[in-house]
Amino acid sequence: MYIERYYSFKTIIIMKLKLLVFFIFSLLSINTFSQNINSNPFWKGEITLTDGTIKKGLVQVPNNPAQSKVTIKSSDGKKNRIKKKDIKLVKVFSESGKIYEFEPIKVVLTIKGNASLGKYLLLISNKNDYAKIYLSYGAYRINKNGELYMLYRYMVGRDFPTLEYYIKKRNAEKGRLLHATNLTRGFKKSANAYFKEAPALLQKINNNELKFKDIDKIAKIYIDTTKEL
Repeated sequence: MYIERYYSFKTIIIMKLKLLVFFIFSLLSINTFSQNINSNPFWKGEITLTDGTIKKGLVQVPNNPAQSKVTIKSSDGKKNRIKKKDIKLVKVFSESGKIYEFEPIKVVLTIKGNASLGKYLLLISNKNDYAKIYLSYGAYRINKNGELYMLYRYMVGRDFPTLEYYIKKRNAEKGRLLHATNLTRGFKKSANAYFKEAPALLQKINNNELKFKDIDKIAKIYIDTTKEL
């Protein structure tokens, strides 16, 4: 009995250490990108403030999740840098008409607990009135076709590229880490914690019909399933 308890405790400690390492890598990568100068273009857009005010004009496409301010330019060319803490939503329209939305939210990395750091300016990948799913992968960049993509720079052997998905449900104060590459806990554990409203989807995940590599498809199915909630 003593040996069984010992190994169980040891396993828990190892899992917590791995989660801590993942958290540190995520924090370091975000801090690295936060030091970059935003060279993204200004697109037509709007910024909704926390008090409900909507400011329209030319919005500089956000550069990374950790940036502290977003710049908007009015019709007379005057620039205004708005603090992230005062922003509810940033919406920009690409040259081809695509809409990209960024929302500053606090995120929790663990399934249990509610501890978080400051707000991250995350790109919304799927949403309905009940839930939103966010994507984070390094810095936000614009390609030669005028569309947004994500860039992750890392040093081989010292860092690992990390693709992260978060979920935030209606009336929730914070977002939760749905899953990420290099995360120690399995995707099924995250799915069973956050996809209870979509039992058919959850069954496919538990039966290995859908895995984390299918996350874009999974996110769409979840949003479609919960759209009437």
